[in-house]
Amino acid sequence: MPPGLDELIRQQTGRRGKASHASHGNGWLFPGGIPGRPIQTEIIRAQLVALGIKPSNSRKAALFQFAATIPTPILADLIGIAPNTAARWAALTSRSWSAYIAQR
Repeated sequence: MPPGLDELIRQQTGRRGKASHASHGNGWLFPGGIPGRPIQTEIIRAQLVALGIKPSNSRKAALFQFAATIPTPILADLIGIAPNTAARWAALTSRSWSAYIAQR
């Protein structure tokens, strides 16, 4: 984890389920204001950006690394993206998984 984010995650795990009585024990790492629901993605994104952490850049870097190391069909299934999107990410890494099915 990037510096700053690691400490925020540690703090959050210590407060987990304590945001409100209704969210106690629901299992969400980041409980939201609605009982039984996680915090909205945009709220977390805004908080990270305010701390100087750019989640979009980190997401792109992670996708780039995945696309370079695992076959496209597995990448698509693993993270829930379209196979064509996974293929585009693999192409960006100059990695061709076209022979994967035949080798399998």
